[in-house]
Amino acid sequence: MKCMIIDDEPNSRKALKSLCDEYCPELEIIGLAESVDEGIQRIDALKPELVFLDIHMPVKSGFALLDYYKEREISFSVIFTTAYEEYALEAFRYSAVDYLQKPIEIEALQASVKKAFNENNFKPQQLNTLKDHLLAEKVNKIALTTIDGYTFVKFDDIIHCVAQGNYTYVYLQNGKSVLITKTLKHYEDLLVPKGFMRIHKSHLINLSAVRKFLKGKKSMVEMIDGEQIEVSLRKREQLLEQLTKIL
Repeated sequence: MKCMIIDDEPNSRKALKSLCDEYCPELEIIGLAESVDEGIQRIDALKPELVFLDIHMPVKSGFALLDYYKEREISFSVIFTTAYEEYALEAFRYSAVDYLQKPIEIEALQASVKKAFNENNFKPQQLNTLKDHLLAEKVNKIALTTIDGYTFVKFDDIIHCVAQGNYTYVYLQNGKSVLITKTLKHYEDLLVPKGFMRIHKSHLINLSAVRKFLKGKKSMVEMIDGEQIEVSLRKREQLLEQLTKIL
């Protein structure tokens, strides 16, 4: 789901984006804005499906943004974010999906995103991803979108994938790598059911290609190509559980 964050505080924008990247893989953050006016410009240009909207901002509040769209067709869902409890009732009067109080808790964020996803499920923007899913179920290959076209590879041939901005590097068993013109999130839903796991915000691995699990100040996995990849603290126990199942 394409998502925007509108908040006047840089640290709040950064913190929420980090939480979304780490704990809400179904979201794709396509834009950030620091004011209502900038938010309106970016919404009109980027067409998000979901907007995290801070309420208490200088000059114009988050409610002013929705007032602007009152006479227009609103094509996005809203999750309000604020440090002030007294705005809760007014937020829901604007038909918000949810209301998150700062500092935002992970479980509350995930629950809100789930609500928003249910409201926006199977919108036209998601049809390409759905088609990719259907293709992946029919054959044991995946089509990797490259600058020149498509590269077709077997799932088992993929060792790991690394996010590179809006692109992704896919590392293969033959020692080669492919640069694909899609985000890591785009392929995550396709690969996880095939035995892959996202162990870090930037890394998706083939569990069957793990050679070692390394303990230390930071948990690491060593892949069959020798690459050592950090495991986020939150994913450590889940990864160990998954590795135990395939032994």
